Amino acid sequence: MSLVNQGDQNLKRVLRTRDLVIFGLIFISPNSAQSLFGGLNFTSGGHGVLAIYVGLIAMIFTAVSYGKMASIVPKAGSTYSYATHSLNPTLGFIAGWAILLDYLIFPMLVYKLSSSFAIKLFDFIPLWGMLLLLIIPMTFFNYRGTKLSAHLNTIMLVIKLISVFLFVGFALYALTNEGGIGSLFNMQGIYHKETFSMNALIAGTSIAVLSYIGFDGITALAEDAKVSGKTVGRAAIITCVISSFLIGIQIYFATLIQAKLGSLKNVDTAFYDIAIAVGGSGLATATTIALVLTGTATALAGQASGSRVLFSMGRDGVLPSSLAYLHPKYKTPVYSVLILAVLGYIGALLIPIQVFFVIVVFGAIVGFIFVNVSVIIEFFVKRKERRGKHLLSNLISPVLGIGVCLYILVGMETIGQIVGVCWLLAGAIFLVIRTRGFQKDIGPINIEQ
Repeated sequence: MSLVNQGDQNLKRVLRTRDLVIFGLIFISPNSAQSLFGGLNFTSGGHGVLAIYVGLIAMIFTAVSYGKMASIVPKAGSTYSYATHSLNPTLGFIAGWAILLDYLIFPMLVYKLSSSFAIKLFDFIPLWGMLLLLIIPMTFFNYRGTKLSAHLNTIMLVIKLISVFLFVGFALYALTNEGGIGSLFNMQGIYHKETFSMNALIAGTSIAVLSYIGFDGITALAEDAKVSGKTVGRAAIITCVISSFLIGIQIYFATLIQAKLGSLKNVDTAFYDIAIAVGGSGLATATTIALVLTGTATALAGQASGSRVLFSMGRDGVLPSSLAYLHPKYKTPVYSVLILAVLGYIGALLIPIQVFFVIVVFGAIVGFIFVNVSVIIEFFVKRKERRGKHLLSNLISPVLGIGVCLYILVGMETIGQIVGVCWLLAGAIFLVIRTRGFQKDIGPINIEQ
């Protein structure tokens, strides 16, 4: 008997709207500004705040599209499932393959960043050991199921928010103590005429998008949710808006403080130096501990979402069916979770952080384009919903989402484009082999529940 035929092939529906928003905030992470600041500030030429909000524009349009698709395809797989349903199985596979690059790389990046900050406090632990200390418990939580992970996520979100408000409070005190209330309102935190470059801004936006990758992870958990697909989509939009404010305000104050400190000592851990500058070693230690703990929770969310995409593609037969095996008791895709954990460890150990920054967004952006196209085809073309508000949500919004995503793709660094294209080519080769040169169907696609 095939592994995938052992028991019920549906995930356990346990998550509520609150759980989904918390999951999204954990994945997006309000304090991700602290780990991304160095790379974002350096790449954008000091225009991190602008990059954050340019990224938000792209994400809002695309989040609306995810909401539309989640309302009619409330199943695991997210991007893959939507493109398969509204376009065709071949394009669905390409969309799923593209988004897998995001879900493979993103946890690696977060584990690497968290380990780098943790080693600042525990420099006697080597990188390989620190990675194991972070990855093993997170994999255990995903193995046990989304309900247990949801309880952990609530705790981690509280820690994240404390870290955010703690830094903002110290930054407010440091700036006003030196220059008065007026020092809090400074265009230098947003725009520098001398260093502004549209190319740098778009390159920075490709990193800023990392701050929002996670709203699509909410829709990947549609089969774990008790609520409707439409509510799942609404949770994605709410998550983006809340996160943009919390991330933007941290980047703004960090940029003002960085301008006083001078050049970055270490791009990867620049926020550590900023925390010391405004609150001493105590704040630096507190924010670092919070960053490490909550960073691993973000990786937990990424691993959970990625395993659902693998599960869905395995269940549909376009990837090995063993990926769809569910634990008899916990109803979790065991092999998918373990594969992502092993790959996450190896990648985090071997690949430099800056390389992660420039390649992780490619897969997500390509996947976002597919979802926007799916909305146009499904609602505007097939269902002919074209009048009034439908014109906005079914054509104008997704077209704008596609446009901004393409702009980010063209503007990202060359290595990210090269790795992304090579990944898509590898998927295309697999597809050709899988279908024997498109002589047979890709697999027994099963969209309906």
